[in-house]
Amino acid sequence: MTILVQNCFHWIGYHYVNFLLEKGIVVKGVDKIDSEKKDNLYMSIGRNSSFSLIDSPKEHKVDTAIIIGSCDSTTSIKADKIIQIDVNGLKKKLEDAIIIKAPLLFGEWMEMTEEGLMTGKKLTRFDSEEFQAESVYIGDFVKATYQVLKAPPNSTTINVFSKKIFLNESVKLENSIYIRDNIPIEEKMRSVLAHYRRYKNFY
Repeated sequence: MTILVQNCFHWIGYHYVNFLLEKGIVVKGVDKIDSEKKDNLYMSIGRNSSFSLIDSPKEHKVDTAIIIGSCDSTTSIKADKIIQIDVNGLKKKLEDAIIIKAPLLFGEWMEMTEEGLMTGKKLTRFDSEEFQAESVYIGDFVKATYQVLKAPPNSTTINVFSKKIFLNESVKLENSIYIRDNIPIEEKMRSVLAHYRRYKNFY
């Protein structure tokens, strides 16, 4: 299996690439290395023989393409299945793509401060009710959504929620994924903060 990851050095894309490589999957990444952070992320996975950074997906046929966020609608992607991760709303939805609506995600390499995560100019504090109730660790999100890559879903739009959120009856269970925290959020946050403090210059 060969999977293309568009925006592979977006922090979410990077976690997908890492996860797929650990499973022995061939990954073709598309991104511009236009920051020290992206250069650092490339250095950590670029040596893996199953990973290759390509300029454009046009000349590469893959089994599945994972698009992080919006993508130029004129981009030609040759894939049997296209999955687009909706992070904070999509400006451009690709035709025939399965849309996975991400919850509030946190993890290593996200935009953050010591107090909380940044979404554009908005700061969501780690001690806020919103973060405590809605946030999902990126590793859990990637693992849960990997199932969509393997089996075709019943819907073209899939919502992902934290198990902590009260099950809203208006949400159809067949097109939703609920992620349970097996490790307390505080423990995961300590790990993420330790990573941030260690690599702060690259954040």
